[in-house]
Amino acid sequence: MPPKGAPTDIVLITGSNQGIGFETARKLASEHEGYHVIVSGRRKDATEDAAKTLQAEGLSVEPLVMDVNSDESIAAAVEAVKSKHGRLDVLVNNAGISIAPGAEGRAAWAKMFDTNVFSVVAVTDAFLPLLEKSPKTKRVVFVSSNVSSLGLKADPTSLQHGLDRWMGYSSSKSALNMLAMHYVVRFEKDPTWKINLGCPGYCATNINGYTGTSTAKDGAGHVCHLATLGPDGESGSFSDKKGPVPW
Repeated sequence: MPPKGAPTDIVLITGSNQGIGFETARKLASEHEGYHVIVSGRRKDATEDAAKTLQAEGLSVEPLVMDVNSDESIAAAVEAVKSKHGRLDVLVNNAGISIAPGAEGRAAWAKMFDTNVFSVVAVTDAFLPLLEKSPKTKRVVFVSSNVSSLGLKADPTSLQHGLDRWMGYSSSKSALNMLAMHYVVRFEKDPTWKINLGCPGYCATNINGYTGTSTAKDGAGHVCHLATLGPDGESGSFSDKKGPVPW
């Protein structure tokens, strides 16, 4: 059931009109009392339809059109959240893309890095002032992947070791990991910030042509864990549902 009165936690999830982001929104709003989730996406119709689906389930969500590749769209989204809520408690950087193997030329790599890295910087920096206004534990989740792990790539016994088909995607996610650690270090002396990286697993979504071995619903579980950490929660971690992932 939707929370009564003012929401206790305002959550923004990028790229949440489908896939793991959508299921994360559903899980947060349905299983955590007081959580109000802002479902965001670049396509107005798809984003509003996603929000309506969750609202029909009695969940406290709202749509927000935001194209993470557009600074103007990000700025407008910040103003919309500021005007309506005045703060943000949780930011889940979920939006990401991949390019089909075999199409990884310069333009494809540039497109992946723009969405998976550069846009994450723009979104995070833009929403930091609203996160700073949160009176609660401030949580930032970067949705990464274990294919980004340098440790696993260097390990001859790892499944990641000989995996070449996602070279561009995995490289962009490795860059995302370093980006996230910069924020971790920036706020490491303030225990009210919990900044973590999470791998949802190999889920069947449009990013991999629905070839994943688990569902988006399964992948949402660990992302939700990181998005609901309290004052004693971890920060600066890279993990999946099984535990720590090697950097």
